[in-house]
Formats: sequence, C-alpha cells, structure tokens
Amino acid sequence: MPWFVYIARCRDGSLYTGVTTDVLRRIGAHNTGRGAAYTRSRRPVALAHVEPAAGRSAALRREREIKGMGRGEKMAMVERGRTRGTGTTRGTGRNATAEFAGFGPGALRFLRGLARNNEREWFEGHRPAYEAEVRGPMRVLVEEMDVRLARMAPEMMGDPARSIFRIHRDVRFSHDKSPYKTHAAAQFYHRDAGRGAGVDAVGAGASFYFHLDPAESFVAGGIWMPARPALDAIREAIDADPDGFEAIVTAPAFRRRFGGLEDEAVLRRMPRGYRDDHPAARWLRYRSFIGYRSLTRDEVTSPRLPATLERNFAALLPLVRWLNAAVGYQPEERR
Repeated sequence: MPWFVYIARCRDGSLYTGVTTDVLRRIGAHNTGRGAAYTRSRRPVALAHVEPAAGRSAALRREREIKGMGRGEKMAMVERGRTRGTGTTRGTGRNATAEFAGFGPGALRFLRGLARNNEREWFEGHRPAYEAEVRGPMRVLVEEMDVRLARMAPEMMGDPARSIFRIHRDVRFSHDKSPYKTHAAAQFYHRDAGRGAGVDAVGAGASFYFHLDPAESFVAGGIWMPARPALDAIREAIDADPDGFEAIVTAPAFRRRFGGLEDEAVLRRMPRGYRDDHPAARWLRYRSFIGYRSLTRDEVTSPRLPATLERNFAALLPLVRWLNAAVGYQPEERR
C-alpha cells in the first residue's frame, strides 16, 4: 500500500504535516473533526502539498524532517510543487496530490439540503460536509484538470485558490438575499487573462467551466456575456474572419456534442455599425459565445470525470482559442 506525506493549510494559516495512505480521505477526516487534535479547532483545512514515500517508515522520517523546517522552507516547498503543475495520480513517483475519486452522493445531498435551508446557521452546522464532500473533491479535480490542460492547452490553467467560485452569493444588488449558491463551480482560464465572467469581468478571456448542481450539472467553454471592450473585439474579429468563426461553431463534431453555439443572448437587431446584410449577421448579433453540454449524475459522480471534462474541453478548445485570440490572449506551446 503506498504511503504519502502531506501538508494541510489550516483556517488560521498554519501548516499541519502528516502521513497517510489515502490523502483525500485524511483531509476529509480533518474537516469532520476526526483528524488530528491540532486541526480540530482550526477547520477547515485544505491540501497544500503531497509527496509519495517508499513506505511507512520512510513517510514518518520525511514527516519529522518537514516538521523540523521553518515556515518559510515549508511555504517554498508548497510553492515549488504548485508552480511545477505536478501530477495527481496516486501511487506514482511524481510529487502528487490526491487522486480524484469522484463527487460522492454526499456532495449532491449537501447541495440539495442547502437549497432547502439557505441560511447561515444551517450552512455552518453542515460546513464539515461541504468541505469534505464538495470543496475538497473540487480542489482535487481542479488540480487534476490543470495537469491535463498543461498537455492539451498549456496557456489554460486551473488553480484551487483561484478557479473555484465562492459559495457565498453577492446579495448587495439582488432582491434575493439567500446567502449561498446552491451549486459548486470551477473555471479554467487563460494564464494572462482575468477571471470571472459577465459584463463586470473586465480583462477576462474565454475559459472552460464546470458546474456541479443536483438539478443540472454541465461543462461549458467560451466567453459568457463579455464586457463591452471584449465584445467589441470579438465582433471585429468576426467581421474580419466570418468564415473562420463559422467553421468552428458549425463544425459537425461541435454541433453533435454541444448543439451549436448557445443562443440565450442574441440581439433582435444588428449591433450599431454593422449592416443588416453582413455575411456574418447571424453571429454579430450574439452577446455571448458559449458551447455547453449537460452532464449526467453518473458522469459527475464517477472517478473518470476528469477524462470526461478533458474530452469536452478538447472539443471546445478551437472556440476558446479563437475567442482568446480575438481579445488579445494567445495560445502557448508549453508552460
């Protein structure tokens, strides 16, 4: 049985080092109060670093060595592992995070419960379930997809600290004051672009997106409701290369998988500056440029979800790269 040495980052910023044969399960134990006494009052914890060991004795020796390091040395080690984009499969010789084991039934059960009890008291009472069933596996999934993207589209990346959307809603300008989102989601973005989506996300580029929801989970790619500067740049690029854009979004493989470009936000009239008989009139009226596919419950709860997302990301990549080039973000050959 393989052994691992891991570092967990606690809620107060401190670092805890331990050994285990199952990293994901051990992090879950910490977050449900069944881990070490040290982490019990410092929950939630998040996985920061994992490395394999030749056996239990070797793992314990390495644990003592790391515990003897200063905080600066530990943080430097964590950062080196993060920036190298290291692998994620259990039992290899690479500096690895926990293997993605799938979102269990507890993840969807928690989100359904949150939909029925969208209030702070309920959430805090069930926070350990959120950390162990939703946020923990999502972090591992993001790290796994980052490794796959490094091979497939090196300019695109996932970072557990930046890719995962906050579960707290911004209710400042909303009539609905429910404090929490009832889904979980992650975005995989161009390394030079801003993150987020929508008209307020100035500087954001085209990205990949995963959405976990008891009602409907899905995978998507493109740019949703871009800010005005990006929208203008995309329309200018369509104007300059209408055939190139149309070839991507009407390709038979793209249409079979995603049903074509999503038409949730299309102008009735042509945007200002473009004539009605423009050869790309159909596409110039779009305000959002997204390919989208629903995922089944079996797909999102399977340990093979990363492979499913990779196939869909690969099919979306021509659209994502075309849009990113239009707004000024170029593809890369390597990281």
